[in-house]
Amino acid sequence: MTTRVAWLLGRGLRFPVLPARHATGASRLRWIEGVDAVEQALLTLLLTEPGERIGHEQLGVGLRRFLYAPNSVATRTLIRRAVEESVSRDEPRAQLESVDVYSDDADESVLRIDIRYSVIGESSPRALVFPFYLDGRQSE
Repeated sequence: MTTRVAWLLGRGLRFPVLPARHATGASRLRWIEGVDAVEQALLTLLLTEPGERIGHEQLGVGLRRFLYAPNSVATRTLIRRAVEESVSRDEPRAQLESVDVYSDDADESVLRIDIRYSVIGESSPRALVFPFYLDGRQSE
């Protein structure tokens, strides 16, 4: 990755924000950069509700509104559209290729949100599969 692309992709705190111990015994915050920062930003969008971030009222997919919704084609379509809209609007470093929302074969209350994207300045496509629990269990 060139320095220019690395600069465009940015650097930020790794979530969750926890100190990392060094051999010297000092604690420092952990940082994330490059394509990993873009993936973390996508996860943040999935976990954020619109109105939750001061000054960024539209940021986030808003998945909580789908808690306890039926596992139906209509629900999966609404989730797919919400993800497409949020990623396209809020994450300019990711070029969205596709979003697919499908049921987990082992558990009917779990949906898999499969996001295919490419990162500016990178040639290889990337994928993020996020489990969403319709029954309210904690997402990973």
